[in-house]
Amino acid sequence: MIIKTYEDNGTTVIAPEGKIDHVTVQEFEAKIDELGAENDSLTIDMANVEYVCSAALRAILKADLMLEGKGGLVLKNVNQKVMEILNITGFSSHLDIR
Repeated sequence: MIIKTYEDNGTTVIAPEGKIDHVTVQEFEAKIDELGAENDSLTIDMANVEYVCSAALRAILKADLMLEGKGGLVLKNVNQKVMEILNITGFSSHLDIR
């Protein structure tokens, strides 16, 4: 997995590529924790994410809670496979997905 970061209109964007699974989730969570502590809002660009494991969902939920009451967390460009996982787990009704 590769994790790119960039700024888009004053918002920090995390753009992982590949699978976020039990092998890569620690790196993903560390990047979210690092940037979430430094910013009031984050966007996770999921355009190039093929799969998310339950630990990745936990990291996303943790980020959402960390940024609650601030600028918030946004997921964007979620593909159909990942969206199915978010729907099945009920995460899609709690997260800001664009």
